[in-house]
Amino acid sequence: MHRILLVEDSPDLAEGLQRNLEMDGYEVSLAMKGAHALALATSDHPDLIVLDLGLPDRDGYTVLQDLRTRGSTCPVLILSARSLEADKLQGFRLGADDYVTKPFSVMELLARISALLRRANKPAPVAAAAAEAPRAAAMDDEALRERFGLTARQIAVTRLLGEGYSNAEIAKQLSVSYFTARNHVEQVLGKLGVSTRAAVGAVLYGQG
Repeated sequence: MHRILLVEDSPDLAEGLQRNLEMDGYEVSLAMKGAHALALATSDHPDLIVLDLGLPDRDGYTVLQDLRTRGSTCPVLILSARSLEADKLQGFRLGADDYVTKPFSVMELLARISALLRRANKPAPVAAAAAEAPRAAAMDDEALRERFGLTARQIAVTRLLGEGYSNAEIAKQLSVSYFTARNHVEQVLGKLGVSTRAAVGAVLYGQG
């Protein structure tokens, strides 16, 4: 399970984002001040940081700069009401990996987070070439249908989960609502007999 550090000083927005991230299968830590965010970034070793710029104790740019100065390579997605091009350029110059302006679409934010995590976890070309050879072929549709009783739609969801897609991305791929996609995911996990999204790939490639 990927760990996300959410840095947001608005309680209502933070609560809503945390709930949506957890529904999408992430483990979420929350910080409402810059100092707390830096402490959690050190102790929790998050896989990704969602960073607001308007923090009460220090500017989010300062938090980002401190992270990079300390050698952190953790992907950082800035989430801010500052929409000027100069603000975005400043974020990228200091080492941000993405920038989303408020107000925003939750589905778009979840999709961007998933894309950043996939990019961060992508192996180097040499390592990838070495890893590809022994990888078993994915279980075919008929086997998934007979062994687990999956429907055609659930098979499609299973394959997307195996590729690391988030609920928001699955919804987009299948042209359904976010909540429909989430329901499909929960049904697939139940039929496969696994408790986490990460375990789906092991089942799909015969390692479960």
